[in-house]
Amino acid sequence: MVVEPTNSSLPHNRSLAFFNELGDFSQRFDESIHLWSTALLNDDGIIHPIEPNSEITSAKIISKEDGIVVGKEIVDRICNFWAPDLDLKWNHVDGNKILSGAVLVEIDGDKNQLLKMERPILNILGRLSGIGTTANNWTNQSQIPIASTRKTTWGLLDKWAVHMGGALTHRLDRNDALMLKENDLAAQFSDFTSIERVKFALENINIKQAGAFVIIEVRNYEEAVMAAKTWEKLQNNKSLTIMLDNISVEDCDRIIISISDLNLTCKIYFEASGGISLENLKDWKDSLVDVISTSAIHRGTRPLDMSLLFEEV
Repeated sequence: MVVEPTNSSLPHNRSLAFFNELGDFSQRFDESIHLWSTALLNDDGIIHPIEPNSEITSAKIISKEDGIVVGKEIVDRICNFWAPDLDLKWNHVDGNKILSGAVLVEIDGDKNQLLKMERPILNILGRLSGIGTTANNWTNQSQIPIASTRKTTWGLLDKWAVHMGGALTHRLDRNDALMLKENDLAAQFSDFTSIERVKFALENINIKQAGAFVIIEVRNYEEAVMAAKTWEKLQNNKSLTIMLDNISVEDCDRIIISISDLNLTCKIYFEASGGISLENLKDWKDSLVDVISTSAIHRGTRPLDMSLLFEEV
């Protein structure tokens, strides 16, 4: 069974940026794969494509627990460049749900190349599959879409795993969307009150350079209402996401109802973030928010346990 990546219309779904018009990985994503894989391999002392210089061998990678496979496409790309004599026959593709004991891939080829690539392959598959599995756990327990945050370790690779696990990518990097964070506003507009900062910041953005969407972080009812009223006056074609940061379920709903009663014509999405865990996710099941964002689905997640076994073992 394959997990269906979300096709949500929320602006937090930036998955189209992974692909070009032909359906292949975009240049942006390919460059990110090369950047992170090169760093991983360089850390293992591999700075050039590995020369074949030993006998042919066979091996397989086996999952030691249930989960979601992510990383096939990444591993294929790095092996094609760094160890081109390896032949990988995959039994599962990205997004597959697997059980413990599943053989993910069978590998034939030069033993020297495989020995040197073993750890990078397992690190990539383990980490990305762990993120995909965690993201899937969250989405299965929430009626509200789940999005990651920008606090990634491996950049777009982490975002790819989030996507394949069925969650939303959120913004892919700092320039992908404009986020006005409370700390940034406090530093820029130190002479203003928090409510005045919200108004002034929104009035002074360059909408043409705002990226895919605009999001502003608020901490209370007054800031949220000011953000909504200001955006209405600006009459921008873009939607505004109001991030309700560390605000309770009840207060989030009160804010959303109050803003809905204003009968504004602009499109506003409401994002809940901060203090939300898998354990208290059930408390949000009837919330009026449009999306929940968390770094817990990708930051510090446990890798999916798997092993590479040579045919002699």
